[in-house]
Amino acid sequence: MARVLVAGRIHPNGIEILRQAGLVIDLIPDPGAALPADLLAAADALLIRYGVLHAAELDGVPRLRVVSRHGVGCDNLPLAELAARGVPVTIVGPVTAVSVAEHVLALLLALIKRVGAYDAGVRGGNWAIRDSLSVGELAGRRLLLLGFGRIGREVARRARAFDLSVAVYDPFVTPAAIAAEGCEAVSDWRAELPRADALTLHVPLAPETRGMIGTAELAALPPHAILINAARGGLVDEAALCAALAGRMEAGAAGLDCFALEPVPPDHPLLALPNVLVSPHSAALTAEAARRMGVVAAQNVIAGLAGKLDPALVVNRKALAEAGHGL
Repeated sequence: MARVLVAGRIHPNGIEILRQAGLVIDLIPDPGAALPADLLAAADALLIRYGVLHAAELDGVPRLRVVSRHGVGCDNLPLAELAARGVPVTIVGPVTAVSVAEHVLALLLALIKRVGAYDAGVRGGNWAIRDSLSVGELAGRRLLLLGFGRIGREVARRARAFDLSVAVYDPFVTPAAIAAEGCEAVSDWRAELPRADALTLHVPLAPETRGMIGTAELAALPPHAILINAARGGLVDEAALCAALAGRMEAGAAGLDCFALEPVPPDHPLLALPNVLVSPHSAALTAEAARRMGVVAAQNVIAGLAGKLDPALVVNRKALAEAGHGL
């Protein structure tokens, strides 16, 4: 009987799918806990949330046939090394796109409308804050989107509903496809920064994207610009962002759902800034999305063990083919 190691609690519907398939389930409740060597050694499948599987551990997983990521980011997994061993890695696809897109717009709206500051003003007896006229409108502003995958497209659709002008940089999407969504394709995103009233990030964390928003990029943005990052914390140089928001971009703001180190330390300098709004990497963690993620992640385990994976959900399929392994 096949065994699946579930690293981190998933929705009960997903667990039930695994049970109905007759799998033996080993569950590690803590999503960030280290993966026990004995459970890895016995696993035919790994369903993983935030924990990390290291390349050095692969010699101890001789039975592993599929890794199912409970999400879409795979920077916690050694994709190339797994592909070399013929192990496909799957993601849950577009099931979190709406949740994350809504969160991005919520952060953007809360910052431009200064929801937190106005709420605190009323509670503190400062009714006169209304006369500061320090809130703005989204309508007519320019949003620059970096990345036009599932989430980026959902963000663009919602942004356009608020009458934002949406510019998009994504070298993997044709200008025609971007134009079809009512957006403007740009070929040089850095050149567009001075025109961006808001910048949102929707790219994976990789060597070429780590720290992509640093001192130079922040200096190119208008002083009033708003940065939203609900992708991966490592995309932004946090020290540079802190310096910018406390200085030249004091009139701007940032909405951050993720940090380079998570959980973020309570004494992190960004948390002390009044123009920063944060959430605990929870953009995708709605009740609805959690159920969808659990179900799809479980279905990917079963499909992987049966050799019937949907290629569209296999993130290392190119590396598998290059290594001589089919799906």
